[in-house]
Amino acid sequence: VPYLVGAVDADAFRELTLHGATAYLTPLARDAAYAFNPSNSHDSNSWVRFARMRTGEVARIVRLGYAVMHSDTDVAWLRDPSPFLLCRDAASDAAGGGAAGARCSALREADVAVSSDNMSPGEDLRIGAAYAAGGTLNTGLLFVRPTAAGTAFATRWHETVSSPPPGKRFAPPGCCTSDQQVFGRMVRVGGGYPGLAPPAGAPTGGRLLRADGNLTLGSLPLALFMNGHSYFVQRAHERLGVAPFAVHATYTLDTHEGGAKAQRFREAGLWRADPPPPQGERFLAYNFSEPPEVAARRAEYARRGLSAANVDVHLSALEAYVAAACGRA
Repeated sequence: VPYLVGAVDADAFRELTLHGATAYLTPLARDAAYAFNPSNSHDSNSWVRFARMRTGEVARIVRLGYAVMHSDTDVAWLRDPSPFLLCRDAASDAAGGGAAGARCSALREADVAVSSDNMSPGEDLRIGAAYAAGGTLNTGLLFVRPTAAGTAFATRWHETVSSPPPGKRFAPPGCCTSDQQVFGRMVRVGGGYPGLAPPAGAPTGGRLLRADGNLTLGSLPLALFMNGHSYFVQRAHERLGVAPFAVHATYTLDTHEGGAKAQRFREAGLWRADPPPPQGERFLAYNFSEPPEVAARRAEYARRGLSAANVDVHLSALEAYVAAACGRA
């Protein structure tokens, strides 16, 4: 996957280049006094400076005429999204797997396309951008095209993060210590909720939304640009028979800190940063088979025409696994 990593400090830059990564020093890396605070509250002075810097870097690259796929560092890329994102020919539609709700042609007119924290990749494929409009937009996976509207939006996003205008739209509560919060307020018409809707006459499953200003906003298919719950918990890609481009380690417990996210990737076989294990190291085997009582509960929901992805089934599974573990102890 072609990529460019913006290093926030000199040590990260040295480590990246040592391993052959394509990286550069961001403006913050040139400030010896800067120390990044990755707190999930996103309200520290260092985080605000970081948000200003990264939105500025996105805007700067887009103004140079490049399309930018902006990615958080807690995203694992599984395959190259370029054919899908650039969508230069009819054959590119197959890059998404061929599902009607995952065709790149449905996003070709988007100036900006963003991922979602919504919970159902299946509903997202069926309903399209209208489903994403009602949830939280996640700028951890954000695609910006160098169209006139896309370039203007990227510049205005950086300016708004750097110096929010007066008034209620960008004022507390709920705004605006992070670039994602600013993004959400900017694209929703009037800054209100939901403030987004498909264009008039758009087909069901379309991936475009009318956003505030002269912007066409696209919704990246959740089945292809997956959040943590969809991939790690639901394993929805297996059920839907799709090959995701990326996995974002959202919906991670332990205050979303790095160690917990690394473990999530490790358990899914997506973590490649561990050193080789010592010779003779022993491991605990994990039985992933489904307990009979859980299978019965799932079948009951299926018989009633309801989704088995609910709290009742999760609790049944938890009880069965705890009982099995206690029985072996």
